[in-house]
Parts: sequence; structure tokens; C-alpha cells
Amino acid sequence: MVTVAEGTAPAFGHVRPGPAPSARPMQSTTRHLCAAVYLNRAVCAAVIDEYLRDEHRAVVPSFGFDLEPVIRHALRARRLRIYRDALLVVAWTLTFFLAPGITVGLGWVLVAPTVAARVRWRSLSWQWRVVVAGALGAPALYLLSALFAMSLFSASTAARIVNDGFGTANDPFQGEHPGATLVLAVLLFALIYFGHLALLFWTLSRELAPGAHGPGPRVLSPRVNVLLERIRAAQLGNVTLYSGDNPFVGAGPVRSDLTRAWSIVLELDRPGADPLTGESGGDPLSMDAPGRPDPMAMHRRVQESVRAMRDEWPPSPDGTPPERGSWLPPNERVVGLNTGWHVVAPGLCEQWERPVGASDPRPFSGHPLIDASARLPYSLAGDEAVDALVRHPQGAVRCYQRITVGARSQPVLRRDGGPLAPAADRDQALTTFVYLAVEGRMLYGQFVAAVLPPVRPEFRVVDLLSAWSVPVLLGQVLAAGWRGFAEAALLPLPRTVSALWGMAGGVLAASSGGDPTARTVRDYGSRLSVRELVADTDLRDFLQVTDVDKYAKLIERRVNEALLDYLDTECGVDVSAYREQAGTLLNQGVIMTGGRVDGQIAVTGRGSRVRQAQGVNP
Repeated sequence: MVTVAEGTAPAFGHVRPGPAPSARPMQSTTRHLCAAVYLNRAVCAAVIDEYLRDEHRAVVPSFGFDLEPVIRHALRARRLRIYRDALLVVAWTLTFFLAPGITVGLGWVLVAPTVAARVRWRSLSWQWRVVVAGALGAPALYLLSALFAMSLFSASTAARIVNDGFGTANDPFQGEHPGATLVLAVLLFALIYFGHLALLFWTLSRELAPGAHGPGPRVLSPRVNVLLERIRAAQLGNVTLYSGDNPFVGAGPVRSDLTRAWSIVLELDRPGADPLTGESGGDPLSMDAPGRPDPMAMHRRVQESVRAMRDEWPPSPDGTPPERGSWLPPNERVVGLNTGWHVVAPGLCEQWERPVGASDPRPFSGHPLIDASARLPYSLAGDEAVDALVRHPQGAVRCYQRITVGARSQPVLRRDGGPLAPAADRDQALTTFVYLAVEGRMLYGQFVAAVLPPVRPEFRVVDLLSAWSVPVLLGQVLAAGWRGFAEAALLPLPRTVSALWGMAGGVLAASSGGDPTARTVRDYGSRLSVRELVADTDLRDFLQVTDVDKYAKLIERRVNEALLDYLDTECGVDVSAYREQAGTLLNQGVIMTGGRVDGQIAVTGRGSRVRQAQGVNP
């Protein structure tokens, strides 16, 4: 009996680790992601937890940014936060020994703004806003009055005013200098907190400004260096094991209003008419048909058609370049357009021994996308795997053709070739996924266009920092940090314990995790994409909206025309139903920005909307 063992098939593999990261300029998106781990504690913790805690988790392919510098900066950002929180713990301890009453009272005062910062005020009605503000503000005002009384009177007098709420008459330091103690405590906390934030801004202005070079801070841990080497290679792969419900993690949320998705169905056994005689041909699915529909051939036609929007000239069947007059001029090429394969599967992998199929009793152990020897998910699907997955569309592992239009725009040149406007980052990405399945003498085509909005504005501050003067920088530090001051000053001890526990937990999990391939079921799936984590909630610029719509429709047209030409011309399939469906889909979008339209407007398709701006109606 021959066992089909996990990891023996050459169809799947690992991307070979490239050379050590060089000191080349970082992409703008990479710089923005690195800034996010300094400016947002939750983003930093999520990055470290996703990529360093579990050594066997799959890595989402990265497009338009480099993941390794982000992880390096996240480690240093966590280390700086631990230093800050440790200093705050020391400050609390010092003030408590000098004046316990003042210290306890100040701690209770900080509770109100800490809770208020976590309340979602916009989701509350005005009545509830008043109730919540009163519940938080009344105790805070009482405590502030108590602290104010302590700062003006002796401890014994203040204790009588506030009914012995704080302090004791035999506290000599509090009795002699209560106001100085309160001011000293507040200034010490503010100095540590805002000093840490100023250090971050200074670091960002020098290490992540436009033109900054990689690869990022040094990492001293040998284990982390090994993980970074693997991540640097795996992010260039074409295989995604995902946890959750989004098989296109990293390309944008599939349930967003920005996502454009449709499917189309066509009967393949309806012969088309001969263009010369007008008579119906034979069965296009018969074994002796000259052009039997082939899903891989359809994918190749789609790929060639889409690449023609980017390449210097449209590809010819025999590979020879056409005449010069048919060349695609540089100003008409879609820059940043890339095509490739996207292999997806659920990250919860079954690994017990089981039959290959209902009619194939051969045992299969492990999972086809998990390397048993390296105990890691595969990151690369070769041509053999892609061909098999496309021809067997009912499997648990799916194969899509991925078409990405990046955020880099094209430079504007004069007629003499001189530069008029340089290339710029649009900072949004459109990724389309094409799925073709031939089953039951039917063709099922699926098109998904996912949009990844730009990075949130607060993380793009690194583009401005290097031009700020010292007074402006300090002002921005105060403006950016005042909302989080109360929480940071109140909770340094639990934050320090949580960070140290997370570091220890990562090392413990790595040393005691055992063999993941020995489990019957194991979750290897990616849970998040850093780029999605810091993305804005929507496209805020109207030109970004129209750009996404433009490239989505251009790609849709190319995909549909390539499939129609192949099925009609080469396979003799009746594509009239396809043309009718495609015509409806390609014309479903209507954008109204004003003016007047007489008559009826019909908009069909999932996610279609008619929106009209409200204005003055004289």
C-alpha cells in the first residue's frame, strides 16, 4: 500500500529566501505602516502577535510594501513603551511614598478621563451623553475639589473639609507641601509621557521620512531573526491560508461597499452558428471538437488580454512583435498592473489519515499545503499545482487569477520627453480575482474586485515631520497625545505586566508548541493583514473613487471580451447569453454629482447605488 505523504508533491514549495535586506529606500506604504506601530499601541501588539507568537502561521502575500521593516519597528516600539511604562511605575511609587493621599486622589481623578476616552460618544443620543458625562464628571469634580483643598490648606484642615476623604494630619510632607506634591506628580507623569511621544516623533522624522532607507532596527533574538528570514520570503508567495471568512485577506475587506463582485453562468453545450454559413456547429464539448473549452486556456487568454494594457505591444499568438504602428505608447500603459495566481484554502487544516476520495481508497496523510518536514505552510504553488487546481474546481483548495493595479501613478512628460509632473502614490490599491470553473457542461465565472483604501491620515504624518521646526514638533506632540495621557498615566503597571507576559508567552509557545503536524486539526491560517489593519474606512477623495471605478471596468471589459472571443471563435460555443449578462454587468454603475436627469434610471447588481448630492433648490 502506497501512502500519499504530506510534503512529497513537488507542486507546492517555499519561496527561496532572498538576500539580506539592503539599505534601499522604503516604499511610502512601508514607511506609513512602520509609523503606525509607534503611534498606535493596538496595531503594534497585533503585528507582533500575528507574526512572532506562532512560528507556524501562514504569511499573507504583501503587495506594495515590505513586511519585515514593519515587524522590526514594532519590536522597538514595544520596547520603548515598556521603558515608558516602567518609568511611570517608578514615578507612581515615588509620589505615593511622599504623599499617599495626594497620589490616591490623583489616581481616582484620572479614572474619569480614561473611561471617557473609551466611550463611543457618537453612537449615544444626547440624553445618554448627558447621563454618562454626569456620572463621570461628578466624582471627578469632587475629587478635584478635594485635591485643590489639599493644595491650599494643611492636611488636617483639608481632611475636615472633605470629610477625611484623603490624607492624614500626621503626614508631614503632605501637610507642609501638599500643592507642590500635586504639581510635582502631574509634571513628572507629563514629562515621561510626552517625552516618550516627542522621542517617537523625533525618531520618525529621521528614520521614516520620505527617502528613508531600510531595513529597520536591529533584532538581537536569534529566533526572531530566523522568523524574519522566513517572512521575508513567504510574503512573496502566491498561497494564502486564511482564518475567518475572507479568502482575499490583504486585498481589502470583501464585505465592504467598495467591493465589486459578480458571477456569470453559461451553457457550454450550445453550439454557436458558423460565421460563414450561419448554421449551427457540432457539440463543442464532444471529444472530437476542434476547440473543446479548456479552463487553463481561458485563463491564459484573460492573462494575455489584461497584460496588453501594460505591455509595450499586445502579444501575438506566435510570439513575434507586431508592426511598430501597433505599439502601445508609454503614456497609455497602465503602470503598476500585475497578474499572477492566488491559491487559497481555509487555514483550519485536517491532518489525519483519510482516503484520497470516495472512489479512491488510497490513504492521504497530512495536508497538501503544509510541509511536514519543515512544519510550515507552503507559500508557493507551482505550475503543476495551478493546472490541477484550475481543472478540479470542486476541491477545498481554490485557484484564482489575481490582477492588481498598484498605487503608483505614471509620470507626465512633455513631447520632448522632459518631466512635467513626477509619479506619485495614489495610496489605494485595486485587486481583482477571476475564478473559472467548468462543471457539468457549464461554465461558471466569478469576478471579485476588492479595494484597499489608503492608510489612515494619522499614520502619514511621517511625510510632514522632517519639515517641522522644534516648536511646531512640540505643539504636535501635545495635540496628538493629550487624549491618551490619562490612560497612559493611570495604567502603566498592567501595561508593563501585559507586555512582559506577552514576550514570555511568545518564547514559551515557541519552545513548548510541539509538532503542529502531529495534531489531527490545526489552524495555520493568517488572521490579519497589516495593510488592512491601518487602512482608512473609505475612499475620502472623489478622484480615488473614480480611479477605482475606471480600472475595475477596464479589467472587467478585458476579462469578458477575452472569454467571449475564446469561447465563440475557438470553441464554437453560443455566447449570446453571456453577452447579455455581461452587458448588464458592465453598465450597472451610475454616478450622479448634480444636474438633472429626466426619465427612469435602472441600476442592477449587488452593491449598486444611486446617490445625488443635496444642494440649494431655488
